[in-house]
Amino acid sequence: MYCIEAGKTTKKATTILGEARNVSSFLAFMQRNGATKLMGISQKMIVAYFTDENGCPNKSYSFKKQMTSVFKTCSPLYPECKFILSYLPKLKKRRRNIPYLTSDEITTIKSVLIDSASPLSLRDRAMGLLALETGLRCCDIAGLKLSSINWNKDLINITQQKTDCPQSIRLPTHCGNAIYDYIHIERPETDAPEIFIRAIPPFVRLESRSLTQTAALIAQAAGIRQNPGDRRGFHLYRYHLATALLENNIPAVAISKALGHTMPESIEPYLGGDFVHLKECALSIEDYAVDLEAV
Repeated sequence: MYCIEAGKTTKKATTILGEARNVSSFLAFMQRNGATKLMGISQKMIVAYFTDENGCPNKSYSFKKQMTSVFKTCSPLYPECKFILSYLPKLKKRRRNIPYLTSDEITTIKSVLIDSASPLSLRDRAMGLLALETGLRCCDIAGLKLSSINWNKDLINITQQKTDCPQSIRLPTHCGNAIYDYIHIERPETDAPEIFIRAIPPFVRLESRSLTQTAALIAQAAGIRQNPGDRRGFHLYRYHLATALLENNIPAVAISKALGHTMPESIEPYLGGDFVHLKECALSIEDYAVDLEAV
């Protein structure tokens, strides 16, 4: 019922499916623990679902948010959902520390992307430059079509896959040159409308997940982040673009627009990397008495 009702809204089908799957897991747990109907779900059962054997939370804030969305949507059809909503625990919204790219790493990445002698393919160089200079998401780079580029006006025109909203982005000259070289020199002969194509048959569009490997190849060529567990995906390039603009006093509203955000608060995760302005908030310790003998 949720999939039917949510399908009438502007939510993406993949989002609806993910939310439905999470609630299905929740309901399966309740059923295994004796609940045969919604009214049979108790607060104790819900707490057990959200905690481990030590009583510590084992579900994320976003997971609970998805559950809330489902039960709110279904509450007009199933009033019992309101009781379940009242039993859901309060979870703290947490964010992981982001391993921002350093200025030295950025310099090295740029050098291997523009160096014709680097081991990278023309396709990988073009995608790397796009990610670094435009902040496009992997899904939008993989889905970029030949018709998406206005070569006369140096613009990229797309409909974002995550938000389903149109976006127009300036195409830097060196990015355009890299894409042109790939299309005319390396891109396989194919009827596929997408720009970036698999290097081996079948010659169809590149999957978004393949860009993770591309980012790893770029990091390897640059000689950075080679330890196990090091984060090196293209999303770091997106973070770098946002923080670089913040450090240069570009308004947050303009940055959100450049990144294709639909909600103003989406810029918040990027603020933690604005080290230039964060340092301005530092307090001097000169006004605090220090016991030198204790030191």
